[in-house]
Amino acid sequence: MSAPGDEDDRPLYERFGFRIARRGYDRDQVEAYLTQLLGGAPAAGAPAFDLVRRGYERDRVDEVITRLHHEAPGRGAQA
Repeated sequence: MSAPGDEDDRPLYERFGFRIARRGYDRDQVEAYLTQLLGGAPAAGAPAFDLVRRGYERDRVDEVITRLHHEAPGRGAQA
């Protein structure tokens, strides 16, 4: 596990444990959204991804996005 602030050079699918599903979220759309979110850009509402053949498993993507939103600065648990 990397320390806060360290760059993680692994591909996003590997970093977050995304699996390919028979029908799942469009991989390019998911990766573009996560890149923007991880880059510090505020999310503009709930994401909506197209369902495609051989996309990312929906439950895992939803779980990761929810966690990242809660961990974003100014949200989640206050110290």
